[in-house]
Amino acid sequence: MNLSRFAVIWTVLYLVFGLGLLLVPNAFMAAYGVSFDDSGMMMSRILGAALTANGLLFWMNRHLPLPDTAWKNILVAGTIYSLIDIPIVLLATLNGVMNDMGGMPVILHIFLAGSQGYFAFRKS
Repeated sequence: MNLSRFAVIWTVLYLVFGLGLLLVPNAFMAAYGVSFDDSGMMMSRILGAALTANGLLFWMNRHLPLPDTAWKNILVAGTIYSLIDIPIVLLATLNGVMNDMGGMPVILHIFLAGSQGYFAFRKS
């Protein structure tokens, strides 16, 4: 697969989670055994807005050639985000903050870090 196709996949993943957290945070996170008070709803919506923006960023840049510096920066930032989030979500799942479904976002972050890191750091 090429970078453009992966950008579409990343867009879909970011938009599903971003819009879910932005528009219906309690309903979206119920599958993971998580519910929010008012403060948690606000923070969830902030994260949802950021993830939605990330999805749009991948969508709008999907046709740029890989050597473009903007693409490299986006991919490095995406890789770092996922690498930071893997232990956070993993610990939340292992500590019972999230139910067993919490493993799914861990796997998604591993996929995102691996695929984005591949394109960011591969030799041309």
